[in-house]
Amino acid sequence: MDFTQLLKSEIRPALGVTEVGAIALATARAYGAVGGEILYIEVQMNGGLFKNSFSCGIPGTNELGCKMAAALGAVGGKWDLGLECLKGINQEHVEKSKKIPVAISIAEDKDTIYIQGEITTTRGVGIARIEGIHDNITYVAGDDEILFQTKKGVEEEEKELVPFDAISIADMVEYASSVSIEELDVIKEMTEMNCKLSQVGAVGVGLAISSTLDAFRKKGILGNDMIYDAQRLTCSAMDARLSGLPDPAMSIVGSGSHGILCSLPVVSYGRNIEASEEAILRAVALSGLVTIYSKHYTGRLSPLCGCVLGGGSGAAAGLVFLMGGSATEVSNAINHMAANLTGMICDGGSIGCSLKASAGVYSAFLSAMLAMNHTAIPNNFGIIGSSVEDTVKNLGRISAEGMSGMDRTIIDIMQR
Repeated sequence: MDFTQLLKSEIRPALGVTEVGAIALATARAYGAVGGEILYIEVQMNGGLFKNSFSCGIPGTNELGCKMAAALGAVGGKWDLGLECLKGINQEHVEKSKKIPVAISIAEDKDTIYIQGEITTTRGVGIARIEGIHDNITYVAGDDEILFQTKKGVEEEEKELVPFDAISIADMVEYASSVSIEELDVIKEMTEMNCKLSQVGAVGVGLAISSTLDAFRKKGILGNDMIYDAQRLTCSAMDARLSGLPDPAMSIVGSGSHGILCSLPVVSYGRNIEASEEAILRAVALSGLVTIYSKHYTGRLSPLCGCVLGGGSGAAAGLVFLMGGSATEVSNAINHMAANLTGMICDGGSIGCSLKASAGVYSAFLSAMLAMNHTAIPNNFGIIGSSVEDTVKNLGRISAEGMSGMDRTIIDIMQR
C-alpha cells in the first residue's frame, strides 16, 4: 500500500470552510463558461453540503452562508484556483453579490457530495457540476454547449481502489516509523500552513477560545500545561478558518477542520517535549492516515462530527506515537476516542466547531494517556469491536444507518 501517495492525494490547501469553497468553485466555473452580466443564480446541492455551509464565514468578508458563497464565486471567484477560488475577494465583490438573486435547493436523491451551479446571464446559461469530492468538476456547459464532461465521480472511484479493508492500524504505525523523511514533504507543508493560520487566529476572532483560555489562566483558574497549549494552538486555527479570515488551512479528506485537528495537537505536544522535527512529522503522518482511514468508513459528510472522530482519533494516534507507544497503544487510544465522543453530531461548519475541536483535543490527550498507562476499553464493549479496525467500521455503520435521519432533522431546523 502506497501510504505516501494516499497522503498526497488527500492533503491540499483550502480557503475557508471547504463546502463554501466548493460552492464558490461551482458557480465560478459556471460563470466562466458563459460570461456576461449575471441575472440570477440557482444552486442545487446534497443535504450534507448545505448543512456544512449554512452558517460558516466567507473568507475575506464578514458574510455567512451558502447563498453568499454562490454569489461571490460567480462575481469574483477564480475557478482555476480550486478550493482557494475566493482568494482576492473584496468589498466591491460583496456589494455586487448582495444584489444578485440566489436560489438554493437540496438534491434529496444525492447522498454524497453534489453541487450544480447554474448562472443565467445576459449571454445565456452557464452550468457546472461537482460530484464525489469537493473540487471534482465533472460537467461544464455554456449556453447548451457541453465544454467538459467526465465520468461521474471518477476521482472517487479511483480512491475506492485503495484496499482499506485490508489495511491495519499496525501497517500505518510501521509506515510512520520507517518511511523516508523526504517522502513527508506534504506533512511538513501541512504543519507549517496550519501553524501559520493559528498565529493569524490568535488575535481573537470567532469564539476567541485561545484568548479566553489565556484570560482564565491569568486568573489562576487554569494551569499552563501541554493540553492547554494544544487547545490554544488548535482553536486559534479553527477560529481563524471558521470566522472567514482570508488565510488557507491545509485540509485532509476535503476538510480544513480535520486537517487542523489531526496536525496541531500533535505539533504542539511534540514541540513541548522538544521532539525532533522528524519525529513530529512522522507522528502527524500517522495522524493523517488514521483520519483518512476513519473518514473512509464514516463518509466525507457525516452526521457524526468527523473533525473530532476523524481528526481527533488521528491526533490521539499521533500523540501515542510521540509518547513512544506501539500499534497496540495506538489502537487502544483510537478505541477510547470512539467510546467517548461517538455521539457528537455535526450541525454544519460554523464557529461552534471550535468548541468541538477543544473537546477533541482534550479527549485525544486523555485517550493517549490512558493507552500509555496500559488502560484499554475491552473488545466488544458497546460499539467497540473485536479489533480497532472493526471499531472504525462500526462508526461507519452508526453514521450511515444509526444516524440516517439526523441530517434531515438538522436541515429542517436550519430551513425554518
